[in-house]
Amino acid sequence: MSEQFWLVSLFAYIFLASVTPVWVLLQPRDYLNSFLLYALLVSAVIGIVATHPEVQLPAFTGFNNDMLGPMFPLLFVTVACGAISGFHSLVSSGTTAKQLDNEKNARVIAYGGMLTEGLLAVVALATVAMLTSGTHIARLNDVGPVTLFSQGVGTFLASLGIDPLVGTSFAALAVSAFALTTLDTATRLGRYAFSELFESLGKGKAEEKPAAWTQSRWTVTTFMVVVSGSLALSGRWQVIWPIFGSANQLLAALALLAVSVWLARKGDRALFTRIPMYFMFAVTLTALITFAYRNLMQGKLFLCFLSVLLLVLAVVLAMLAYRSLRQGKGPGPAAAVPAPVSDAAEVPPGSLEG
Repeated sequence: MSEQFWLVSLFAYIFLASVTPVWVLLQPRDYLNSFLLYALLVSAVIGIVATHPEVQLPAFTGFNNDMLGPMFPLLFVTVACGAISGFHSLVSSGTTAKQLDNEKNARVIAYGGMLTEGLLAVVALATVAMLTSGTHIARLNDVGPVTLFSQGVGTFLASLGIDPLVGTSFAALAVSAFALTTLDTATRLGRYAFSELFESLGKGKAEEKPAAWTQSRWTVTTFMVVVSGSLALSGRWQVIWPIFGSANQLLAALALLAVSVWLARKGDRALFTRIPMYFMFAVTLTALITFAYRNLMQGKLFLCFLSVLLLVLAVVLAMLAYRSLRQGKGPGPAAAVPAPVSDAAEVPPGSLEG
């Protein structure tokens, strides 16, 4: 079967999974997927200890890379999700928060999730650290990151008496399962953001209500799938992929900014969110400036334009937040950040108890 067939099949799955209530598909599927992840992590860690692979990659190659640029700030927008991630802020507010039995569980789930993903990042690094730089680049270009990671895990599991092909296939299955989760979750969150955008534009204007199609799960999801599907089928997604790291971490800075403003308006201390917010803004703004300059010098004007656009957006939002904090304007504790727009049927029974 061709790659196009599988892409179209995935788009159909993404649509159905994104419009289906959370408790029907997302919850049970992710519950089962979690066991795949735990099995992968536990077996891989034991396999690494048993294999004790020799690290081939050099420990230090300098503060500047000819292909990527300077270590600061690019290190912090390359290895990201184990520490902080903007996409995860959308997931935690868009779907995770709706599935908590008790609000007190949020801290354990959020912190535990980041620790688990950090461990997964260490396993991923271990799968390539036993390769030389030349071999790693050649294998990466030849088979791609997912296959390279899966083969590395298969090598570790072989030390436990597991057939390398079985271990590689299992690792690929676990990665594929979570890729599916990411695809439909991102589509669902895109629908929330799209609907909220049109709802916000009509606020304060009683005579101007958002068009019905902008609030429908069916039409908005169709729009999201068509747009993203067109980008995937055209192959042009690879053009904008290099800016993903900076955009993702900028989103993390904006999430910290929103929480800091909300806490300040409530009269609560917000230093624990402000400090990482300042750092993330410094990192992402520096990365965007660096990225814009490098792409301008290389003649990649579209990526340069996107970098400048994100840079301007970040600066404008930071100025608005600073002005809001200085003037003390805005809603009080009763006007907390609203929950994402969603259909009541998507919220599982008892998920908002707390």
